[in-house]
Amino acid sequence: MGWGDPKTIEEFDPQTGMAVDRILEAESALANQQPAGLGLANAIQLSFGAAQFGPTDPVQIDANGLVTFNEGGFRRIKLVLQIGRTGASGTSVLFFRLLVNGVQIGRSLSNKLSNADDERYIEVDNWFNVPPGATLSVECMRDNAGSNFGGVFRDEPTDEGAGTWNAAPCCLLRVERWEAA
Repeated sequence: MGWGDPKTIEEFDPQTGMAVDRILEAESALANQQPAGLGLANAIQLSFGAAQFGPTDPVQIDANGLVTFNEGGFRRIKLVLQIGRTGASGTSVLFFRLLVNGVQIGRSLSNKLSNADDERYIEVDNWFNVPPGATLSVECMRDNAGSNFGGVFRDEPTDEGAGTWNAAPCCLLRVERWEAA
């Protein structure tokens, strides 16, 4: 996994006797994920790799990237997206959003990519009070105002770094909770 082993407790706070318990960590093994066209009708749900855990675990994720919170509570969602584009001229306008039970929460994230080889990342780190049974998904859309290029991309090291450097996945997702230490 990209950030460490799930189910480990870290960041103990001696003032509160609480620690952060990592209950899900997922990263996409896909080379890239890109919408097929412009606009809302072509938005895609991002995948974060293989399905993990099941209904008896605090949280689970399916292979399509849908997270189900089997236990409610205060949860930290950490999301990293390696965004970029390839292709012809024009500026691409990418939008990303988080949905709980199919309804957008928070604001949309956007980025304009004006070069055919632009790449950068977006990071989200927020705590949410999640009811049991809630679902979470992440969507990517190419806005009609831009060119039809872009999405999330995985980068592999060159031959020089192969075997000694890990790949940079196109997207990572971590879910954490407060836990009494």
